[in-house]
Amino acid sequence: RKKLKQHELSVTSIAQRLASAGLNIPAGNVNESNKQVVFKTLGEFQSIQQISSSIVSFFGNDIPVTINQVGTVNDTLKDEKSRFFVSGKKGISLYVFKQSGANTVAVSDAVRARVLKINADLAKTDAGKIEVVRDGSKAIRNNIEDVEESILLGVFLTFLVVFIFLGNLRSTFITGLAVPYSLIGAFILISAAGFTINLMSLLALSLAVGLVIDDAIVVRENIFRHIEEGTKAKIAALIGTREVTLAVIATTLTVMAVFGPVAFLSGVVGRFFRTFGLSVCFAMAISVFDAFTMAPMLSAYYAGNKEGKRGFIARFEHFFSGYFDLFQNWLSKTYENILVRFVIPHPIKTLFFGFGIAVLGFTIPVFKLIPMDFLPAQDFGEFAVDLDLQPGSNLDAMENLAIKADSLIRAHSEVARTTLTVGNRDGESNVATITVELVSPKMRKINTSQVKQILRDELKPYAYAHPKVRDIDIVGGNERPFMLNIIGTDLKVIEKVGENLLSWLKTHPSLKDVDVNYRPGKPEFQVKLDDTKAQTVGVSTALIGQELRAQVEGVVPAKFREKGIEYDIRVRLKDDQRNLKSEFPSIFVPNINNSLIQLKQVASPVEATGPSAINRQNRSRYVGITGDMAPGGPGLAKVINDVDQKIKEDGLPEGVTYAFKGEAERFAELATGMVFAASLAILLIYLIMASLYESFITPITLMMVLPLAACGAFYALFITQQSLNIFSMIGCIMLLGVAMKNSILLVDYANQKMKEGVDRTAAIAEAGKVRLRPILMTTVALIAGMLPIALGLNEASRQRTSMGVAIIGGLISSTLLSLLVVPAAFSFIDRFRAWSLATAKSFFGYEE
Repeated sequence: RKKLKQHELSVTSIAQRLASAGLNIPAGNVNESNKQVVFKTLGEFQSIQQISSSIVSFFGNDIPVTINQVGTVNDTLKDEKSRFFVSGKKGISLYVFKQSGANTVAVSDAVRARVLKINADLAKTDAGKIEVVRDGSKAIRNNIEDVEESILLGVFLTFLVVFIFLGNLRSTFITGLAVPYSLIGAFILISAAGFTINLMSLLALSLAVGLVIDDAIVVRENIFRHIEEGTKAKIAALIGTREVTLAVIATTLTVMAVFGPVAFLSGVVGRFFRTFGLSVCFAMAISVFDAFTMAPMLSAYYAGNKEGKRGFIARFEHFFSGYFDLFQNWLSKTYENILVRFVIPHPIKTLFFGFGIAVLGFTIPVFKLIPMDFLPAQDFGEFAVDLDLQPGSNLDAMENLAIKADSLIRAHSEVARTTLTVGNRDGESNVATITVELVSPKMRKINTSQVKQILRDELKPYAYAHPKVRDIDIVGGNERPFMLNIIGTDLKVIEKVGENLLSWLKTHPSLKDVDVNYRPGKPEFQVKLDDTKAQTVGVSTALIGQELRAQVEGVVPAKFREKGIEYDIRVRLKDDQRNLKSEFPSIFVPNINNSLIQLKQVASPVEATGPSAINRQNRSRYVGITGDMAPGGPGLAKVINDVDQKIKEDGLPEGVTYAFKGEAERFAELATGMVFAASLAILLIYLIMASLYESFITPITLMMVLPLAACGAFYALFITQQSLNIFSMIGCIMLLGVAMKNSILLVDYANQKMKEGVDRTAAIAEAGKVRLRPILMTTVALIAGMLPIALGLNEASRQRTSMGVAIIGGLISSTLLSLLVVPAAFSFIDRFRAWSLATAKSFFGYEE
């Protein structure tokens, strides 16, 4: 600082001189004979010594002043902004990002292979080692493993179901081939559509295991029934397939009508589910093709006939399924008796029981008790702990606290490894984040949520550091499940509103670790300019600000290149002279003529406090309130509704608004999207049924099962303490298509019998008797296919168990109730259909 004053130089003036030096400047080009000559002025710095000898001024207009006369040039590191520790040991973190469109798993494998090679070289020098502490492909690998386990278990269970019902190994094999055919075909179509193997496409395929076998079951069971009655295999294949063609097409199209709209939802949710919805449609398209080609062909030539079955296989089949055949026969007769004695003679009572009691009486109250979230609680075996001290705390203070918290966390046997980052890339030294990785679920007795709750209690002594135990933000952007922004132009007003809401939300049962992003009290040393004095000597606020920033923070006027790598040349005062508070009396700043003026002559020092950060949304300031979801709490929807009601009752000051962000914002988008998808799916299902059955009345009978499916789904979620979230909502949407199959099979067969001249009552009774086995087969097979999802075979699948639970519950209720409600409603609606056709014929000359 003294040498600068001696030579009448400022830090900004030196930076300006360096900015004009050390450059290669093109001078243009001229044509010479038959070639073009380019002229260039070379001045780029070639060494550190060249920077030191750069001239920054001519003292007295004839004596050159160089950098080394007023300062020193050091080849050093940037200012430390953060520190990194792995399980308590110092380290350096390196982030590796894949290029757009690259294979995440391939990139991960390549990085790991490189790490192994580097560690082999480091082992020779005992210089440490490199660890991969977080792997973005872990979720993909876990999901691939989950899909493999789900498919294998689902295929085994569905094969077992088919064999138990049919008691025939050949028929079981023919039916089960639908699964590999459909899944392999779906992979081909997924690739052709330009999709990737990701979480949603894998989820779609694991879900499709129970769906794709339905068509083959219906076709194969009908063929098998004719073979049981003594029909030759080839004839049975033709007749059996023809009888169920319309029913199979109808059931497949209803499922595709459900997942088609899901693929075209808008917003962030739509991007997630485009691959999901179309992948299911691809698998269903292949399954119906298989049902009409492979299943009949193999049945005709491989299934065999009823007579002539001898040997060990025949004895095994008879031993394994003999008793179950007796049970099936008893069940069919019992169901037929129930239809003839109770359901058909008393349709009003049956409908009242099905809709009045089962749906309205019990389901609606239970629905209100189910928590609603965007995503269920994560159980990936990973989570994070955030700490932040008073604004202005340095790295040393933050490190001392964070090390204690990290040691406390690592003391638990469930913790495999922690990574601690003190500070961040934005230069905030008062924050720290501990990422916790747990041991394998097989090695611990408690899940991730329970570990998090234990740590919340143990970190209470560090309440002054605002500890937050939160899920890993997979999407990015430092989001938490609940995010509420209070927006306005006056910071003090929105801060007050935020404080009131914060104190109220801390007591809300849906939330944990509620916090606000506004941290007042960061110490500031302000320089207050005296405008009159400053104008007298030609000093402006801009000149003072630029000079003080150059002295303290430094400026980068030029670059230094060495071996192809570019480095910043930063100009600033020495470290022991950068404290404005202690150095204030000796600070000089330039005026408009570049003459140095003592700062204390035109400004005075002011010590104050201010916000640690200023956050803006839509060009306005905001205070953000965030929180995590409390395990077993009322859910995200509850807190959103309560906040809306609270603000509506209390009101907001003029010019202040609020907005939900993150998962809270996407939850509203999800709810709107799902209502749209369900409405469109119901409309498409109706149109498909109307076109296939050539009636606007018959689809009403078929679609009466839709509320019956929702009944079981909500009960299952309530009993298992699962939430209504993005996965269970998809399960409920799926039930719209799946639940239709029972009524389609019943009504389709009844219509066939009525066309043959059978009485309406007798037709629906016979339909119940004949179609009971395929209905139960498809339902139990679907439940078997959904069991791996509902059970959650590993950490990757446990987050979406609610989907399997909702589907299984809906399948059970829709099957049991539809077997009663559809026959009861059929006589009413079919009579109305006949009356409407007769009326149309008499008035408009309409012919059926």
